[in-house]
Amino acid sequence: RLVIGVSGGIDSMVLLHFLSQQRRQLGINLTAVHVDHMLRGEQSAEDSRFVEQQCKLWDIPYELYQVPVPAILAEKGGNTQNVCREERYGIFEFVMKKTQSEVLITAHHADDQLETILMDGMRGSLKHGDFGMRNKRPISGGSLVRPQLAVTKADIARYAELNKVPYREDPSNASDAYTRNRIRKTLLPTMALENPRAAMHFSELAEQLNEDAAFLWQLAHQALEELLVSSEELQISAESFRSHPSALQKRMVLLLLNYLYDGKRVLITSHLAEQVRELLQSSSGTVFVHLPQNYRMIRQYDRVFFEKLKEHAEFRRADIGQFWSPPVEGCRYRVVPIGEEPEVENAVFWYFHSEETDFTLREREPGDRILLA
Repeated sequence: RLVIGVSGGIDSMVLLHFLSQQRRQLGINLTAVHVDHMLRGEQSAEDSRFVEQQCKLWDIPYELYQVPVPAILAEKGGNTQNVCREERYGIFEFVMKKTQSEVLITAHHADDQLETILMDGMRGSLKHGDFGMRNKRPISGGSLVRPQLAVTKADIARYAELNKVPYREDPSNASDAYTRNRIRKTLLPTMALENPRAAMHFSELAEQLNEDAAFLWQLAHQALEELLVSSEELQISAESFRSHPSALQKRMVLLLLNYLYDGKRVLITSHLAEQVRELLQSSSGTVFVHLPQNYRMIRQYDRVFFEKLKEHAEFRRADIGQFWSPPVEGCRYRVVPIGEEPEVENAVFWYFHSEETDFTLREREPGDRILLA
C-alpha cells in the first residue's frame, strides 16, 4: 500500500501516471493525496478539482484536504513554505495510518536534489549529516521514498509528452521571491550548459555520501553508548570523547543534543554544535555553555554533564533610578554618577557610559543579544 502526494504539477502527475500504469506488475495499491494550502484562492481550488478528475479517470483512490495556511500564518507567524510543508506532511502521515500504508511516495527529482544541495551549501545550514535529500528515510512507522531522484526534470517532461499526461502549472514556481526558484532559473541552466547530466551526477553523489553518512552515524551511536557514564544523566569523559575521529565527534555531539531534548522541537545550529564540541576539546578547569530551553552543559575538568536551570516561579523586574530598588534575588540596586559612589558594605559596582539615568533590571529573554564595543 502506497500513499502518493499529488500537487497536480508535472512531476507528481507523471509519477502518479507511471505507478498507476505499473500497479499490477508491481503489486501495489495506490492512494493519492492532494493538499490545498488555500494560498491562491480559486486557482488552488481548480488544482484540487483537476487532481480529483484525473484520479477518477485513472481509477485511483484519492483524498483531498484543505489547510488554511494564511490563517495559520496570521495567528502564529512563520515561514510560508515551512508551514505548508509541516501541514502537508502531517496530512500525509495521517492518511498513511488511515490506509494502513507503510510507504509515502513524493515526486522530487534529480533537479530538485541539485537545488537542495546548492541551497544548503549557500546557507551553511546543518542537515544532521544529510547531503541533500535521501532517497529513502523513516516516517510515521514506515518509509518516505523518492523514486524520481533517479531521473531529471527533462526526463519527466519527455515522459509527459510521450504519454500525454495532463498537469497544471503553479504560478508561484515562476516567482523570484523564493531562493529555490532563483537557483532554478539562473544556476541550473548554466550548470546544464556545462554538463547536461550535472543534476544526475549530484544526485548520485548525494546517494553515495548519504550511504557513507549512515555508516558513520552507526559508528557514532556505538561510540557514544560506550562513552556514556550514565545514560540517564548524559555524562561523558571529555578525554574519551577526544580519542575519536573528528567525523564521529561531530555526530556524537548531535546525538548528545538529540538525547537531551528527546524529540522536542529545538533548532540545533552548526554554530551551537561546534560550541559544544569545542567545550569537549580540553579537560582543564570548569567551563559551561548555555543551551536552548534553559539547559546548561558543564565541563568540570574531564567530567561533562548537563543540567536544567531553575525557572523562577514569577517574572522578576525592577526599575533602577537614583534611589535603592526593592530587593531582587537578595540584592538592591541604584544608579549613581562616577565619583559619587556611596560607601556601602558588600557593594559591587558596574561602570559604563550612558546618557540615561533610569534603567530596568530584568531576566534574560529569548532573542536578547550583546553588542560589544
